[in-house]
Amino acid sequence: MNINLKIDTEKINRGFVDLQKASNRAAKNTLNIVAAISRRNYVKNARDSLILRNNFTIANIRYEKTETEDISQMETRVGARDRAGYMELQEEGGKRRSKRGSALAIPQLYARGGSNRRLVTRQNYLRKLKSKKVKGKFKKKFRSKKAMNVARAAVAFREKKVLRYSDNIFLITSFKKNKNRIQFKKKHLYNLSQRTANIKSRKMLLPAIEKPVHDSQNIYNSQMKKLLKSTEII
Repeated sequence: MNINLKIDTEKINRGFVDLQKASNRAAKNTLNIVAAISRRNYVKNARDSLILRNNFTIANIRYEKTETEDISQMETRVGARDRAGYMELQEEGGKRRSKRGSALAIPQLYARGGSNRRLVTRQNYLRKLKSKKVKGKFKKKFRSKKAMNVARAAVAFREKKVLRYSDNIFLITSFKKNKNRIQFKKKHLYNLSQRTANIKSRKMLLPAIEKPVHDSQNIYNSQMKKLLKSTEII
């Protein structure tokens, strides 16, 4: 986004040996202040708009200062680093697709320790669960698919493994057999049924920049006043 600054040379001409140097320094300071405020606003918008389960996203929202006083080379940047590239999808909206495999692995509440605001617990990382799935065929033949699933649940509970039913992964937390009656409880860990997820656009970056850019002339004027009072460029 370009910033146009109006320079009132009549007010600042007194006392300066190098008017151009003063103006350029004020412009440099203005760009850096606008960038810093924009980054702060972007962080606030991200906190308000997203469920942030750790500090990763905020730590990767950065701004780059301009160091030069050559006005033609001045440039500042505000945004999310490449490692937080998902912020672009959150900003623009669109379809989220799996990076690996054909389906999205969507963690359920139990995998997150009971709250959507928490990260998936280490023991419930999908890559760890893959080696813990009950798989293979039974030697015994079952009369029904239901009976086979009960047998798989018994194995999962006994060996502390997980079960995949269709497009879902479950943890068996209890298994009881009383004569001919069998009861077991399962906790839902992952939903693997979705191939894509629709992400709603959440505008966070542009609103963060708009007001500081609008205020840039006032910021520039303030910086020039400070320079008028200093002896650095006189």
